Amino acid sequence: MPNRKVCIIGGGAAGLAAAVTAAKAGAQVVVLEHGERVGKKLLSTGNGRCNYTNAVLSADRYFSGCPAAVETVLLHYPTEKILAFFENIGVSPVQKDGYYYPASGQAAAVLSCLLSECGHRSVEICCNTQVNAVTPVSSGFSIDSNEGRFFCNSLILACGGQAAPATGSDGSGYVLAKGLGHSIRRPFPALTALKAEARRLKGLAGLRAHAGVSLYINGRLAGKDVGEVQFVEGGLSGIVVFQLSHRAVEAFLQKKRVELRLNFLPEMTSGQAASFFARRRRQLGYKELAEWGIGLFHKKLWLQLIKEAGMPPLVPVWKQEPAAMAALQAMTRDFRVPMSGYFGFERAQVSAGGVDLREINPDTMESKKRPGLYLCGELLDVDGLCGGYNLHWAWASAMAAAAAAAHRGRNLP
Repeated sequence: MPNRKVCIIGGGAAGLAAAVTAAKAGAQVVVLEHGERVGKKLLSTGNGRCNYTNAVLSADRYFSGCPAAVETVLLHYPTEKILAFFENIGVSPVQKDGYYYPASGQAAAVLSCLLSECGHRSVEICCNTQVNAVTPVSSGFSIDSNEGRFFCNSLILACGGQAAPATGSDGSGYVLAKGLGHSIRRPFPALTALKAEARRLKGLAGLRAHAGVSLYINGRLAGKDVGEVQFVEGGLSGIVVFQLSHRAVEAFLQKKRVELRLNFLPEMTSGQAASFFARRRRQLGYKELAEWGIGLFHKKLWLQLIKEAGMPPLVPVWKQEPAAMAALQAMTRDFRVPMSGYFGFERAQVSAGGVDLREINPDTMESKKRPGLYLCGELLDVDGLCGGYNLHWAWASAMAAAAAAAHRGRNLP
């Protein structure tokens, strides 16, 4: 029979992984979720396919004010351990380019297996339960909610952050953590689209292009990546932009100047590009400029580049000024977009910032401020790149917290 009671506030990815882990360790577990159902955000991960971990795992794939703590958690819970956890509850993995997905290709399958295991382990899940206050008591914690009072020996906060509030992430966990003595590093959107000065992108919304993207902050290179860029109304999106968004948003908060430079021929060196264009001019110089780049670039993008260069689109290439052509060709590899801001939490995939990780024991995820309190997942000041890193952090930190929480104390009356 269970002899320890663990309460988990939050029924997202971290909360459910914590529930399964604590119940397996013999604890009596109750999950308090303020939404009408658990795991809502999990269903949307990986475009509904749930990229739940990655073969290449290291602390440098994460942002945090305490990277050493992140590294400790990852050492305790590497990719192999996460894969084993999910295989043990019925999720078989498939890998593509190092990204792990459920073999079914469905995020819903991951949620279903977690819930099935919770049911098998007699985990009590209470939805529509709004926690109003948490009070430390001599034997644990008293939790006041709209559904009455709960008592527990160990408390796990797995409340998530503020990203994608439509899925239930409302930042309430920060309030609870602060009330229990923790410091909060200012949360901000990460893995999010960035806003741009409208003039440069006018008419390009909906277009996708393969490009190298370099982030410049106050004129200095701050990061770069290669992948698909999505032109959206008022800005730029896509995984390649998401990967750079943490540093970009941080720079905006510090009132710094942010610029993205797009290279639409990222596989070519400058010399290769020059030779390629010279050959194309010789072969296709009879074409009007507006037609000359079609077949190489998306038509909308090519016409925008011509417009930016101030060149006559209906004049054959052989008649164009050589210096103007050189400038246009340079722009295809260095299209500069001054950024004006970022989209809010409603369009972000994760939250950056959160509970200061220096206040947490990374071996157990127990609070250094409040014995018996454990914190995990997106609530903490940890956010990762795209590629399953944020879900891996949710699982790893939750499993560490639950393993420790399950072995503390005994049931309250």
